[in-house]
Order: sequence, then C-alpha cells, then structure tokens
Amino acid sequence: MRVLVASDQDEASRNQREALLALASWSAEEPFDGRPAWRLRDTVLVTIREHHLYRDHLDRDLSTAYGAPELVVYLSKHKSESETPSLTVHPIGNPASADFGGQPGVLVPAAARWMTAALRALRREARSLAYEVTFEATHHGPFLEAPTFFIEQGSTEREWADLDASRAIARSLLDLEPLDASVAVGMGGGHYVPRHRDLAFERHIAFGHLLPAYALERAPASIIDQAVERTEGAVLAYVHRKTLSKTQVRAIEERLESLGVRVVREADLPLEPGDETS
Repeated sequence: MRVLVASDQDEASRNQREALLALASWSAEEPFDGRPAWRLRDTVLVTIREHHLYRDHLDRDLSTAYGAPELVVYLSKHKSESETPSLTVHPIGNPASADFGGQPGVLVPAAARWMTAALRALRREARSLAYEVTFEATHHGPFLEAPTFFIEQGSTEREWADLDASRAIARSLLDLEPLDASVAVGMGGGHYVPRHRDLAFERHIAFGHLLPAYALERAPASIIDQAVERTEGAVLAYVHRKTLSKTQVRAIEERLESLGVRVVREADLPLEPGDETS
C-alpha cells in the first residue's frame, strides 16, 4: 500500500490533494485522525492537521489505520532563496543537526526506484510549464521507518497557488510505478545535486539518499554507512568529485567500497533505453 500525505498547514499540499481527487475516481476510506481519507486501488490519500516536518512516526499511525505502508509520499510546497519556479523530489532525514524536524544524524529509508520514477514523470508532465524539475539533497524531517520521499512545488506563494503545477504533480503520482534500474546513493554536489539529476534522466539508474558536499563536511563519516543502509538495494554510488577535495573523494570512495558499493562514473552507466522523458 502506498500513502500520499497532505497537510492542512500547506497551501501547495492542499492544492495537490484536490488535483489528485479531481483527476481520478477515488472512493471514501476510513477517516484518518478525524479527517477524510480516500482510496484509489492500492493508494490511500490522507490529510494531517499539522505541518509535515514535525510529526514523527506517522507510519505507525498509518499502519494502525490501514496496514503497513510500503511507501509514503508527502505532498508539499517548496521554498528557496532563489525563488526559482521548481518541482522537486527528495529523500528525507538529517545528516547532521535536526533544524526542521526529524532526528539529528538520522536518515529515513529512501525509496530510490519510486522517487526517481517520480522525477522522470514530473519532467514529462510539466513539459509545458516554466518550472525546473530537479532532485533536492536529503534534508529535514519528519522521522519515519517506512520508505519515504517528498514531492514539492515552489518556490514562492505564486507557485504554491499554481493549479497547473499541482495537476502536474498529481498526474505524476497517479500511475507511478517503481523504476526498474540499479539503485545508487549520491555523494557531493550542491543542494539540488544537478549532476545526479542529469544522470537520473539520462542513464539507467535510480538514486536514493543524496548527501551533498555541505552535509558531508558537517556530518560524521558514518552517515555514508547510513545512506547505504537506508537506500534499499543500493549497489552503486556516484560521487560528484569536482565539488569535493581529493582527500574527501578518496575517503568517501574507500568507505563506500568497504560497504560493498561500487563507485561508478557516468561512462559506466548504460543510457536509458527509450526514455520517454527526453
């Protein structure tokens, strides 16, 4: 079972929920936390009253209500200082401090094949919109034990209210299926990890946790172990070497290899056959 989670505290989240309900024939499900819920095949759509970031262990409550979720997807707004119109997906957890929910130094299980499929679907569904479609690096709460990712629209109030963007997200999620590709973790780069995003579009690879250069500088080296452990099926890693010092690259690659993860370069990855997002 997959669960899509909207928040009453988030305008974009509410708009995405309404777009999902308008685009398919959902049936009423047992309420969740006293709020209406809906079901479409193996997907349940719920709303929580509080902001997403600060409600830990939501998956436990979902398990009690509907059974254990195999995937949790949060519908959310995106905010950035650049104010670039963006549609994003990202894993969650805190490589170092917990400034926005969750637990310090703790990553939430990633959903690499689902999240990368969502990224590709977003690019396809938003082709006619003036939005950048991208990954974000692993960041913020809440804490869950189920595989989770956020899908977001932003970066200002104008974009949060954009129903075309909300519908693009809804269409991306309605028929989402996990990508059949080798699973990888990503290391290095900035917050929007453009190198990893481009590989996800062009190569046969699915990314789980994405630890940017700034997080690798702040966090203990063991966060790499956690990123691998909490990206189910991770067998590969791509390190954006240009954003790290030679000493950092050597240490990161040695640690990844000690975990049984193969460090790859772009040329090692097959092109995505018949990629309909291109």
